[in-house]
Amino acid sequence: MGTSAALGSDGGNQTVDLGATELQGLYRRKGRRGARQSGHALRVVGQFLTGLPVAAWMLLDVAILSAGLKIGYANFVPPAYVPDLNLDMVSAAAIYSMALALCGLVFGLYERETLMARSRILTRVLLTTATATVLAYAAVYLVMYTLLSRRAAVCGVATYLVLGTSLRVFTCWAIHKVKRGLLLIGPRSLSESFVHTAREGFFSEYELIGHVDDANGNAPVIPGCPKLGGLPDVVKLCRERRISDIVVGTEIGRQGSDAQWMLPCLRMGCRVTNEAVFYEKATGQILVDEITPSWFLFADLQLHCDEWATLKRASDLLLSALGLILSAPFWPIAALCIRLDDGGPVLHSQDRVGQNGSIFRLYKFRTMRVGAENGKSIWATANDPRVTRVGRLLRRSRLDELPQLYNIFMGEMSIVGPRPERPDLVVGLTEELSYYSARHLVKPGLTGWAQISFRYGNTIEDAKRKLQFDLYYLKHMCWELDIIILLRTVGTFLRGAC
Repeated sequence: MGTSAALGSDGGNQTVDLGATELQGLYRRKGRRGARQSGHALRVVGQFLTGLPVAAWMLLDVAILSAGLKIGYANFVPPAYVPDLNLDMVSAAAIYSMALALCGLVFGLYERETLMARSRILTRVLLTTATATVLAYAAVYLVMYTLLSRRAAVCGVATYLVLGTSLRVFTCWAIHKVKRGLLLIGPRSLSESFVHTAREGFFSEYELIGHVDDANGNAPVIPGCPKLGGLPDVVKLCRERRISDIVVGTEIGRQGSDAQWMLPCLRMGCRVTNEAVFYEKATGQILVDEITPSWFLFADLQLHCDEWATLKRASDLLLSALGLILSAPFWPIAALCIRLDDGGPVLHSQDRVGQNGSIFRLYKFRTMRVGAENGKSIWATANDPRVTRVGRLLRRSRLDELPQLYNIFMGEMSIVGPRPERPDLVVGLTEELSYYSARHLVKPGLTGWAQISFRYGNTIEDAKRKLQFDLYYLKHMCWELDIIILLRTVGTFLRGAC
């Protein structure tokens, strides 16, 4: 009755309009709530897939490939006239799966960075499947003297290309569609370091929301990382700004009275970590600016392990001897090309700093013009004009490093370890960078974590970044990491040679 009386005048129209406005607002709130819920679910799925260990991705690939082969064997019956020569489905799946997993490791298919770019996913999936197919057929035909149905193999590969690639592309899309909100709590140096690292693509799955400094909110404004207040505002920021990760500076973490906000944030599901721990897990580096003498106490470096040192030396001897034998046919070809290019010497040698600061003579195929340095160490640069035409090809494929197998065989280097530098550069870098000499606690290597993770360096800042990778290797060195480095090095060689 009251509603009917209200209708028929301006008041009635206003009542109807107000109801429509409230209804629209309700729909908008429900839409935002639904978007937040779907975004949260998408983020959870994306982060779950991104955080899967290498073994889990391998099992997924093996399951997809095996399912495809099963479909192929079920639908394409082998010819009846060669029944005894046809490989059974279980053996075919085992051989193909081993080849796929090995090639995936070589070409970096199981690295976290692969999931951050669709182009990288497509390239590495194609390289992996093509090489795995060649290896599988080589094993079947040349070793086992049997037959593998081409139609069944095509069905298995096609299934893997569709499902395996789609799963990775979906993960990439989910990561970039809904990023994890990241809040920094600490001094200006922390924020600037994270902003710089984010620009290089190391934090692709995170959105840098901003930073707060001390309890007074006196943090300076940093481009790309706005100031959002002080410590009393952290809980409110987590609730209102979709923050899922909080990185705390060392100074703030030591102040117990200023950490009252931590438990409420943890209750809301935020991940709260120290800057060094977050940086190490996210980038595979150690924050060298945060290292103190106590770091070596907690890092538990395995340098004292005689069993590890003995096994590593035995593997260096075996691999260097095998490498020298297998690469022997290439040496005359490289020597001839270098001599024909400019008529200079084939090999180039330099003093380098080895384990515990010892000096040894390192050998390489010459890639620069004769007298390019005139006895003075100069940083190499991209498109260095001192590099010869043949030298550019040798550097790109990393074949100029082959003579260092002799250094490894003689015990002056290892297959895996920090890159050896020249003595005069080491003196300057030791003065500029804290704990730079720590990288000399182990033998230098032909390849290493820094070499496969960072570009050629030609500045102090580049040397600092490489030191952070070297320290990560010192802390985490083990057989698994060495194998990953070796396989990624092979992938780098193959991509550079193509």
